[in-house]
Amino acid sequence: MVQVGLIGLGTVGTGVAKIIKSQNLRINKLVGTEVALTKFCDTIATSKPEIGLNDGILKDYKEILADKSIDIVVELIGGYEPARTIILEAIRAGKHVVTANKAVLAKYLDEILMVAQKHERQIYFEAAVGGGIPVIQGLNEGLAANQIKKIIGILNGTTNFILTQMVEKNISFEQALKAAQKAGFAESDPSFDIEGTDTAHKLVILSSIAFGSWIKISDVYCEGISKLELYDLQVAQELGYGLKLLGIAKDSAGEIEVKVHPTLLPLKHPFISVRNEYNAISITGDAADDVMFYGKGAGMMAAASNVVADIIYLARQVAQGTAGKLPYIIYDPKDKVSILNHEKISSKYYLRFAMEDKPGVLAKIAGILGDSNVSIASVYQPKTIHPEKKGVPIILTTHLAEEGKVQKALQQINQLPITKSNAIFIRIEEDGR
Repeated sequence: MVQVGLIGLGTVGTGVAKIIKSQNLRINKLVGTEVALTKFCDTIATSKPEIGLNDGILKDYKEILADKSIDIVVELIGGYEPARTIILEAIRAGKHVVTANKAVLAKYLDEILMVAQKHERQIYFEAAVGGGIPVIQGLNEGLAANQIKKIIGILNGTTNFILTQMVEKNISFEQALKAAQKAGFAESDPSFDIEGTDTAHKLVILSSIAFGSWIKISDVYCEGISKLELYDLQVAQELGYGLKLLGIAKDSAGEIEVKVHPTLLPLKHPFISVRNEYNAISITGDAADDVMFYGKGAGMMAAASNVVADIIYLARQVAQGTAGKLPYIIYDPKDKVSILNHEKISSKYYLRFAMEDKPGVLAKIAGILGDSNVSIASVYQPKTIHPEKKGVPIILTTHLAEEGKVQKALQQINQLPITKSNAIFIRIEEDGR
């Protein structure tokens, strides 16, 4: 028998218990022995009748760690602490660990993996990225023969729901956010999602596995969707683009660029059809080329599905006596990668200026962009009228240009007396960029 202790009986924890209870016979066949949830810990819940728990819920996680019969500890409380302490103490107590905690992994991945290797314990974390999508296994095992060149993904269901609602219902960001909160996809304080932090945490995990070195959260350029205007999404559609919040990691000639920001994609791009709470991740390998993962990025049963899958794979190793002989994630702290300075990253851009209606305005903008080595690809007169009418809109797209040069040019344009409001810029991904 493989015994499991579950810490955290919230939404996902309850889903895990439901799956193990309903699929117990099948799980046992897959593992080759009985898998049993024998101890539960939660500081809030006193009972969970929906999973057959009317009593026996522990308040102190240390009771689970001290139980020598527990083989696997499942941490599902979220946040940094005490999650980090629970994971590390569980490993040091000789337990293997399953977690869905992307925040603690992104911040303490280096420490957690080193402690796991030192004590020859395994840590599985499939549900930390992509909800019900098995992307960690796909990246770490299915694409193990590949040198990863690029990861690009819609990694947050809340922001994707908001952007979907803005476009399909023609509503503002504020209205779409309220709809997301009403539907249960956004918290009362949504900043973790809408400012891109959640996406950045998940990108850290994926890129660290892909490039064989710990990518720190501080390495990730992060920009959310809270400042987006419906007007720009409407104009982008006129230009043949849709908008998504993307996490992007690329190997650029030996330097790694890691970034999270709103991104325009051609309407024919497969990500544009990814709606509401669904996630999609594209991984490019040198041998397999492009591989796409798609599925629900949020929800009780979606995340619980991946947690239980981790329990099954770990329990199988425990039953066979092989757990911890080799690490799940190959990690050597001496391996380092070089992070490309964000100002050196090249992209194409959508630029919108609000200017006074005077002769020579476009020439003035073009001159400043040209002086910064930013080449204009197109000039567009939108059909959609800006509701606030802040000056005359001038909309440009650029060829590939370095971020720092674009920012420098926009600062100069924003300071012109003919400028009515600060320029809007959105990055464009197409043609392999």
